[in-house]
Amino acid sequence: MRQKDDKTFAIALSNIAKGMMTLEDINLLKSRIVSNENLEIMEDAIRVFRSNAEVDAYNTKVLASLNTEGAIANAYDFCIGDGLASIREKVLNNVKNLKTTETYGLPLKIDLKVGAKYMMTVNIDIEDGLVNGACGKLIMIDYGKLQKTNETVPCRLWIKFNEEKTGRKTRANFQNVMRLRNIDLSLTPVEPVTRQINTRSTNFKVERKQFPVVPCEAMTIYKSQGGTYEKVVVNLKKGMTRSELYVSCSRATKSSGLYLIGDFVPPKPPERNDAVATMFKSMRSGRMLKFSLEFPEESQGERFFVMFHNVQSLNKHILDIRSDKTFLCASMISLVETWTKPTDSLEIEGFKVIYRRDCNDTRKPFGQITYLKNDLKYENITERCEYSGKDHIEYYSIKIDNICIISVYNSPNSSFDVLKRHINEVISISKRFCEDIIVVGDFNINLKIKTNHKFIEYMESFGLTLINKLNKSSTNAKTQIDYCFTNMNDLKSDYFESLTSFHKPIWIRKHKVLTKFHFDETEDIRTNIPFHIEDVITDDQSDTMEVDEKFVFECHETVDKNEQIDLDMSFHLGDLKVNDPSDMMDIEEKSSSENHEIIDSNSRKILDQFLLVLDLNNTTDTDQISSQAQVINDVIEKSPFITMQNKDRFVRLELETEYSVQAFDSVYARTSTTADGNCLYSSLSILNIGSEKLTHSMRLLAVNAMINNSDYFRTLCKSLGYSFEDQLKRTAKHKIWGGEVQIQALSIALSHPIYSYTRFNNNPENRHYIPPNISLEELIDRFNERTAGGHLKYVGYKSDMNKLGLCVYYNGIHYDALLPFEDNPQQFVPHFDIINMSL
Repeated sequence: MRQKDDKTFAIALSNIAKGMMTLEDINLLKSRIVSNENLEIMEDAIRVFRSNAEVDAYNTKVLASLNTEGAIANAYDFCIGDGLASIREKVLNNVKNLKTTETYGLPLKIDLKVGAKYMMTVNIDIEDGLVNGACGKLIMIDYGKLQKTNETVPCRLWIKFNEEKTGRKTRANFQNVMRLRNIDLSLTPVEPVTRQINTRSTNFKVERKQFPVVPCEAMTIYKSQGGTYEKVVVNLKKGMTRSELYVSCSRATKSSGLYLIGDFVPPKPPERNDAVATMFKSMRSGRMLKFSLEFPEESQGERFFVMFHNVQSLNKHILDIRSDKTFLCASMISLVETWTKPTDSLEIEGFKVIYRRDCNDTRKPFGQITYLKNDLKYENITERCEYSGKDHIEYYSIKIDNICIISVYNSPNSSFDVLKRHINEVISISKRFCEDIIVVGDFNINLKIKTNHKFIEYMESFGLTLINKLNKSSTNAKTQIDYCFTNMNDLKSDYFESLTSFHKPIWIRKHKVLTKFHFDETEDIRTNIPFHIEDVITDDQSDTMEVDEKFVFECHETVDKNEQIDLDMSFHLGDLKVNDPSDMMDIEEKSSSENHEIIDSNSRKILDQFLLVLDLNNTTDTDQISSQAQVINDVIEKSPFITMQNKDRFVRLELETEYSVQAFDSVYARTSTTADGNCLYSSLSILNIGSEKLTHSMRLLAVNAMINNSDYFRTLCKSLGYSFEDQLKRTAKHKIWGGEVQIQALSIALSHPIYSYTRFNNNPENRHYIPPNISLEELIDRFNERTAGGHLKYVGYKSDMNKLGLCVYYNGIHYDALLPFEDNPQQFVPHFDIINMSL
């Protein structure tokens, strides 16, 4: 209780809430009225206003009056996904016009002033108290330079929070840095965070990077809820409700810390039919409230139940799934819009992955994965994905016991006719295996709109009934686009809650116990479909999909619980038969690709642990990094020289370049490296092993080089205007861009020069102009004459100058690998070395 030390004040506040204030209560509150002049000395008091406009005006006024160090922190918005550049630009512009409440608490611009009060707007670490609503005073600002523009911008805020326990763990992690820089140990570092912002675009998702704070010299009554302050100034306004008056006044711990501006008018008692008063009366009479949210795992007896969820990035939320009791108690977990890549590690203890579809290149609203309890028997029936033009539909059908379960994702842009054709196909095929059918999915057809009930009618034509309550919301936008149909009478389905996704999970429960058995981890997963597709399509041809006679299925053999190996199984449906176990593929050891993924996963874990302590004197962490670096170097040493001929098939090429110079393009091809903040390291991974599967390991090698050559890098960072500790942290962190320091570290770690090329100059009037048809010899001469443009070389002081340079392309914000077409390629050696020039 906030007012535990001021009983009289606590009683008065309680009576405000009830609308039953006594004369003593009224006199107490009126005694706290002060004039604006007397408030000038109350600099550390929080102002509480009724409207956002009043709050903004007061915050602006106070910040403008402060004659202290200040800076503007601008948000960085960037798009994820594939599509037209014009649409990408439009999406980014739309986000700029959103309110802070619509951008997950990250403002477009923050006015920073030392000495001003700020409030956290995002839950960074709940356990550490760094949560939405935590307030404190800004004491110091750290600055860094943008790599592209060399602009100096804020990179870290040091805040003294009102409560000492807020940020205690974070301060401990930064203790060495704080002691080294003689920073007050009571200050807590706050760094920018990245959050994904919901947009109407299905192809693009926008992420914003910004400090999770806003000025809080003043706040609204609504925002002050939950806060506790020693000194509070409340601006009384005519028409304030009883609840507004109670909330604003009760933020203070004592009456002596409450200051009122304006006339205090006691609130009227509630009306006889007031809903809140009626509820309180009902609660006091002992009436039990029924909790409406049902937890399927708490049901009595052993029952089969399915969890379906549009997870909106499984890689981002896999830890949430792994720790969610409801998901873990399910027999089957079906997830759509997984946004996953083949390299993602997505295992869940106690479950096996029986189906998985990943994004081929960049993460986007795409993908499916299905988990099943280890001891349950199943049979694949069919799967399909159409991703062409505006239509995007994915489905997967599986048989468990005598039930067919069909999981569906349908894009909001898909036409209804296309969806009908796919639904008709998958149900027709599935009915050949079992009579009992469950169809669950994100259909993106809002059943709260009556005209969309035609979809319910269409499903009823298959004998399937909607078992979710109609008009019940399945998303945070209060729409009903996720639901379940079935022809079974003993099923129940409802929505659950999600803290991470826009969509609510769906659970489906059956009261019968399924047949269980245990099979060996290496047992084959086979598809048994002994019929021709034309035998099952019985509806009118206008409602069916044209199907080629030759149909392609993917069959997976489980090698171990962590990985799957795709078997090439292209055949005619009529030729399908159950394989004899003796025909099974015998796999005795993991492929190099699997090893790369395991090594990279370990590298990421070691780096995450290192970031927690960030202590160069911690021999355990540095020893782990050193040992892992040796493992990585051994793998790279065994790898062949990478060219276009032996790169991984998932490495895509940049088909269109800004300005093509034939002599250069005949030697090197530019890849299209994943644009996720790891592009520098992904490019070096491609150049060393032919794929991006050692991306985190490249980071670890760079960190190891910086630790082992700390004196050199401290001197380098100082000459470039950087903090060594900040650069070390940037190198270790996931999805943080790399720059000059990181390339230098990679050059040392890999013992190779690194050549960074930019676009050739296409202006004939410039002395660095390179004609597109220049000969190979002339281009080499131009590089030797240093008139080929602003290309850079990085030669670590311990790297081998005699080795071939590892070539990357840099467009100002992104790195791509440049792969040679053949061994021992022609080298175009840049002669500008900004590192050595700096030193």
